[in-house]
Amino acid sequence: MTPQAEGGTPQQASGFQVQGLLRSVWAVEWLTLANVVVTVAYLRLHHLRIDWKGFWYIVKPLLINLPLYLVVGMVATVVLRLALDRSFRPIAESLKRPSWYWEWLRLWLAMLLATYAYAWLKVNVPLVRQVLWDQELWTLDVLLHLGISPSVFLTSLFDGTFLAGWIDFWYEYWRRTVLIVLVVLTAFHLGAARRRFVTAMVLLWTFGAWIYVAIPALGPCYIFPDIWQAGTSIPYPRALGTQMGLWQNYQILQEGLATGQLQGFNPTRGIAAMPSLHVGTHVLFAIWGWYHLRPIFVVFLLAAIFTFLGSILTGWHYAIDGYVGAGLAWLSYVLARRLEPEPEPDREPSAS
Repeated sequence: MTPQAEGGTPQQASGFQVQGLLRSVWAVEWLTLANVVVTVAYLRLHHLRIDWKGFWYIVKPLLINLPLYLVVGMVATVVLRLALDRSFRPIAESLKRPSWYWEWLRLWLAMLLATYAYAWLKVNVPLVRQVLWDQELWTLDVLLHLGISPSVFLTSLFDGTFLAGWIDFWYEYWRRTVLIVLVVLTAFHLGAARRRFVTAMVLLWTFGAWIYVAIPALGPCYIFPDIWQAGTSIPYPRALGTQMGLWQNYQILQEGLATGQLQGFNPTRGIAAMPSLHVGTHVLFAIWGWYHLRPIFVVFLLAAIFTFLGSILTGWHYAIDGYVGAGLAWLSYVLARRLEPEPEPDREPSAS
C-alpha cells in the first residue's frame, strides 16, 4: 500500500482538518457569531450605521477588565471549593492546564460578542419599531391578576416602608450582582458545566433582545408615571435617577428618527420592558443553583424574588415581563443542556 493510499488523498486530509476545526467550535460560539451577523444585517437593512467604533465602545471596557475577572474568579473559586467540599484539588489540577485558561477566554469572548449584539439591538428598537405595546401589557397584567394591577397594588403596599429603600438599593446594583456570579461561576465550573452555563446565559439574552424588537414597550414608569408620583415621598431615588438618564437617551433617538440625523446617544442606555431580563437572569441563576450548587440555591432564589419585586416596585416592568423572563430562563437552561450533551452528573461533586 502506498503512503498516499494509506493516509488518503491530500483533498481528503484537508477535508478532515476542516471538519475537525468545525467540530471544535462550541455551540455557544456558533450561536453568538450567528446572532452578531443577523443583528448587524438587520440593523443595516434599516439603514442604521454599524461600525467598529460602536463595537469597540461596547467591548473595550469588558475586554480591559478580563485579567481582573480571571484573578477574582480564581480566588473566589478557592474559597467556594474549600467551603463546599473542603478540597481544592479539582480546580488546582485544572489550573495547571493551559486548556483551562483557553476555554475560559473563549467563553468570555463569546459573552462579550453577545453583549455587543444585545446592546445595539436594544438601543435601536425605537428606530426600527415605532409601535408600543405598553397598554396591552398593562391590560394583560390586570387580567392575569383578577382585575388588580400589580404595579398599583405593590407600590401602594410598600410606599414609605423600609423594604422600598432596600429594593431601590438592590435593583440599582443588579448589574454588579450578575457580573460577580459570571466571574465566579466561569472559574468555578469545569468542562461541559462551564460551557453549559455560558450557553444558557447567551441564549437568555439573545432571546430577550429579539423579543424587545417583537414587542416594544417602555415600561410603566414611563407610560403611567402617576402611579409613583402619587406616593407620599420619592421612595426609589436611585431608580428614578437611572430612569431619567435612559429617558434622555430615548429622546435623542426620537429626535434622530424625526430629523434623520442621529448622534450623541449612548448605546448602553436602551429602554425595553418585555421581557424582564433582570428577573430572567436571576431566575436562571436559581435554576442553575438547584441543579449544580444546591448549598447556595437559597441565595440565588432570594435574589430572584427581590429582583422580581424590584422590577415592579420601581416601575421598570409589568409583572408579565417577569413571568416571561423566568420562562425564558428555564427554556435557555433546557436548550443549553441539549447543546452541551456531554454526560456528567446533574450536580457537581461539591453540591452533593
